[in-house]
Amino acid sequence: MNPALPGGADGAVDAPDTDGWLVSSRLAYTFVPYGELQQGTADAPNPSDLAIAVHLGSLQATAVAPTGTSLDLQLPFGSLRTTSLVGARTDRGLGDLELRIRQSSSRWLRRPRLGATVGLALPTGDYVARSGAANLPPEAVTLALGRGTVWLIGEADAQVAIATRGSVFTQLSGRAPLGRTSDDFSWGAELRASVGGTFVASSRWSLLGTVDLQWRGGATEPDPFSSMRLESANAGGVWFTASPAVRCAVTSELAITAGARLALAADVTGNQLVPQAGGFVALSLSRAVASPPAARRSEEPVARAPTGRIVVVDYWATWCKPCEQIDADLRAAESRWDDVQIERVDATEWPDPAAPALPIGASGLPVVEIYDARGQRTHLLVGTDATRVVEIVDSIRSSPKGITP
Repeated sequence: MNPALPGGADGAVDAPDTDGWLVSSRLAYTFVPYGELQQGTADAPNPSDLAIAVHLGSLQATAVAPTGTSLDLQLPFGSLRTTSLVGARTDRGLGDLELRIRQSSSRWLRRPRLGATVGLALPTGDYVARSGAANLPPEAVTLALGRGTVWLIGEADAQVAIATRGSVFTQLSGRAPLGRTSDDFSWGAELRASVGGTFVASSRWSLLGTVDLQWRGGATEPDPFSSMRLESANAGGVWFTASPAVRCAVTSELAITAGARLALAADVTGNQLVPQAGGFVALSLSRAVASPPAARRSEEPVARAPTGRIVVVDYWATWCKPCEQIDADLRAAESRWDDVQIERVDATEWPDPAAPALPIGASGLPVVEIYDARGQRTHLLVGTDATRVVEIVDSIRSSPKGITP
């Protein structure tokens, strides 16, 4: 037996907003209890009080190139605890390794941001025979996270920024087995449609929400008395779930996300355990590992009318995550900077010709310019260098008259 594993759109890692690479890792834990038997949309008798608690972990690593092409690896693991009137058992193990290649449109199209993904799920997890399982008592069947065959994965997603603090996204994903298992069991194909949104409440806190509609096709297994195949009695159906969550950006690179998984409705084939309310938590770390040398400091002398104050020009966009942390750092320092003037440039529509142009030498966000008291630009900061703006301004302020030697 393999219970339906929790899932849903979690927000794809998009292309970095610099000419460098972006690498990220994610460790997640999900708990979903299955404690009610259902037939179709109606409750079914559960005389043995059968229940399954899914404790699912997931390790994920992603690398995104400047072209918007990303490689993603995900390895699930965890335990499945089964309880009934006859006792309890816990089955632990790995799931099937998933590999994905995604191409984002972010380098050519900012609104909406589109993505297309192809991938494979490889049978790295333990598989337990399912053919003939309907003839055994449910509590006697060993559980496993592996599904015993290679699966083809396909996904398409879109994201659109709303005003300055929000965005909405949608994802359509499907997977189909490329063969049968070792016991000649044939899984049905699966489809999932997800719609969600994000609201940035502050530079540190965000609210997220996703609604998922998932369909699983019926499965087949060999007839032990003939050469025919039989429809599996308890496989397939439709599940409707919602996942509200909150995200905390601990630093510009480290974030924690926690939320709930709420079962809204289900329509299943035969008798199946259906999910109940559960929860999840995830720890993610992302880092830009390269930026173009030319973007760190301009070779051309750039000046503006002197103001007698240091001027910081911060280019930002609603879709630029590092920009949120830079803005928070600048606002925190602004109260003690009586000799610094901060100008903010909304580049959300970049690279649209109607949007403000980025400085020469910068090919993406985040971007920060620093001018000294004479009006001479001393720094052009792009990518991870831009996150050091407060440190650099403090250094300039400590020099005579706010002038970089």
